[in-house]
Amino acid sequence: MPPKIKQQQEVHKEPEDHLLWKFLNNEDLNLMDNMDPRKIEYFLAEKFNLLNYETDLRQACFLDYYVTQYWWARKEKSFNLEQTSSYFSIIYNLMENLKDKHYKIDENLDDFKLMLSVLNERIKLFSDQHLKDMISHLTITFFQNYKLYSYVINESQEEMSISKEIEVECPKLADLPYPAPLDEALPIEIYNKYILKIPDEPTEEEKKRKELENPDNIELPDEVVEQIHDKFEGLTLDDAKKIIFEVTNELVNELKTDMRLKIKNRETALVNEISKTKPKSK
Repeated sequence: MPPKIKQQQEVHKEPEDHLLWKFLNNEDLNLMDNMDPRKIEYFLAEKFNLLNYETDLRQACFLDYYVTQYWWARKEKSFNLEQTSSYFSIIYNLMENLKDKHYKIDENLDDFKLMLSVLNERIKLFSDQHLKDMISHLTITFFQNYKLYSYVINESQEEMSISKEIEVECPKLADLPYPAPLDEALPIEIYNKYILKIPDEPTEEEKKRKELENPDNIELPDEVVEQIHDKFEGLTLDDAKKIIFEVTNELVNELKTDMRLKIKNRETALVNEISKTKPKSK
């Protein structure tokens, strides 16, 4: 019998750079070094098409995972650019295994070990302490929350519509002032005159003065008209009315001056009354 030849099965191994610069390249990381957390969040949301993270719970969960893992590696542990890129590729693959391939936790753990072994044996990017820190951190942040991530991925988000009815009551329009002044407030006369600015009714003297100012309202007795004809025989009736109006207007001007003085005195008295009604400042 011919000797049995043992066929060695070749195990496919990933190329050395399969994790380096895969999802975050050198240019991306240099840009992110100069960003605050808010800008980093938006940068990763745009890069991985998670722009609805403010309303979509699933996208918000993925984005929070990416941002916190990057921040831990680059800012807290001070990984260099190659280490940060490789670490981010690991955490991204773990989430993709759960999201797209629906790996169970033990399957994802095996893949995690495989990625670490390739990095440790081939590329030599991480020290033993770095590997311990990565295992400890991902155990706390990812594997211990594995069921929670699975629930977010597999369950559809319930859309909630929140509304609130607001009833606004408005006062009806009225002829009278609304609202009416309080009893302890200003007197209604002062309120109407100085706040609502309702004009006062004209007095009898003002009515007579206005009648005198209008020449059409002047009526002369017949005897006066005859005397006017005798004295001003060459004048027409319109000329006579004009002369009488000029004379009357001079008299009215004197009355106006007297009325202005009375009105001024009345205004001064009202101002004094208003000042007395104002509450004294404590």
